[in-house]
Amino acid sequence: MAKANYDAIVVGAGFGGSSCAAILARRGLNVLLLEKNSRAGGKAMSLSKSGFTYTAWVVIAAPVIGNLIENLLQELGLQDRVKVVAPPNPDSIYLNSSGNYVSMPQMAPGEMDPNKVFDWLEVEEDERAEALRLFVDLTTMTPQDIDRLHDVSLNEWFSRYTVPKGLYGFLVSLCCDGMFMVPVDALAASEGIRTLQDVLLRSGGLFCQGGWGRVPEVFAQSVEEDGSRVLMRTRVERINASHGRVTGVVTNKGVFEAPIVISNAGIQPTVLKLVGEEHFDPSYVNYVKDLVPSWGMMGMRYFLNGKVTDAPYGVIFSPDTPWSLERYIKARAGLGPKEGVVYFEAPSNYDPSAAPTGKHVLLTGFWCPPDPQLTEKEKKEWSQRGEDIVFKAFPDLPGRIESKEGYSTRDVCVLTRDQVLPGQGGECIGLGQIVGQCARYKPAAKAPLQGLFYVGCDAGGYGVGIHQATDSGINVANMALRYHRLHTGMRVSPLQGVPSAKGAR
Repeated sequence: MAKANYDAIVVGAGFGGSSCAAILARRGLNVLLLEKNSRAGGKAMSLSKSGFTYTAWVVIAAPVIGNLIENLLQELGLQDRVKVVAPPNPDSIYLNSSGNYVSMPQMAPGEMDPNKVFDWLEVEEDERAEALRLFVDLTTMTPQDIDRLHDVSLNEWFSRYTVPKGLYGFLVSLCCDGMFMVPVDALAASEGIRTLQDVLLRSGGLFCQGGWGRVPEVFAQSVEEDGSRVLMRTRVERINASHGRVTGVVTNKGVFEAPIVISNAGIQPTVLKLVGEEHFDPSYVNYVKDLVPSWGMMGMRYFLNGKVTDAPYGVIFSPDTPWSLERYIKARAGLGPKEGVVYFEAPSNYDPSAAPTGKHVLLTGFWCPPDPQLTEKEKKEWSQRGEDIVFKAFPDLPGRIESKEGYSTRDVCVLTRDQVLPGQGGECIGLGQIVGQCARYKPAAKAPLQGLFYVGCDAGGYGVGIHQATDSGINVANMALRYHRLHTGMRVSPLQGVPSAKGAR
């Protein structure tokens, strides 16, 4: 097989990999970006079918104001190629005590009137002072105070207040159930509070016309325009390593060499499969195996002959939908209800061109185990509860369906990361989303193998989904650039064994 040499190879063109590659190429490195699929985007890949354009599953971005994605597009001069829009009328739908699904009162972006929210969530007058104290503390907490909560779960922090059930359900559905996909007693309070501040104060639901996959596609185009190379439909079979450092990759299209490899394939698949355990200290391998994945998401794509909602996206919840670890374990064992929060997205409400004239597309997503090997019976049990909720919240939906298709954790695994451990691989967000593994304990983006870095939601970033992956892409690009400059500036000659100046780029 032919060999080719590069400064850096990036494995995977999700938001983390594509943004990292674009930055490195713009800064002068000779980069090779490899992607096993036919399009960039990873878990936010854009799909097209019969005139409809949508992401593979529900993808909701936050914050709207001051988001990293638009900032990076601007920095790279790519802002005119992507149209990012803010939602005019997002919706949260609350199942109240009368059994009715009631939409959240509309407010301007960035506005959050507590009394309107309390009325909607049936917070009693004698509960409002305490609820308001929670709201004020939540939205005004300083970064220094947030940093003291890395070892406290969000549920433990909530327990310092007497939180009305409706308000508790609302805050948990906004944060744990969709942004991190972990139970409220597993998410670090520091991570949850910071993210809730982003959403409550800077709004959420940012959208990209043409689907979010349009952004990684533009990043990949930028890589080539800056003189580097992108190969699609190229599966990395192995990351080569020798004498404690990476040397390149083996793919189905040949061998490519580079002193830097940046993996967007996930920490566990990278260490346990692509590189191999033998190249790492056993304690590090055990650490990687111990990382807990986020829970999975499954749902439906509905192709409709008319609207069932004017909202571009939203969440359907009740006081009883928040997940705890105990409840999840019971549900997984068949000992409790599988009913939980439901997320929905209507791309054609953001972008009329996302559907043929008079048609609409609605995506739904709800919790399930991250195991890509769920049986058909298990898939049906988890998905049926989600669909029941959607049909009750949107009673016109069944009569509008022209076709529908489901997706599951198996699809997530096939499209994005390989399964290397039992019960994992179909996780919605990634690893490192729980107390002790996120915030200050987030896995390091630099591996204990020279020249190997991880990028994406597993390491190196903060935020919600694609925002977190982009943050990681920016951070890891800076780390890799520094590594490149240091190692090319003081490279040891294999003949004389002395440093030789090579002039960093």
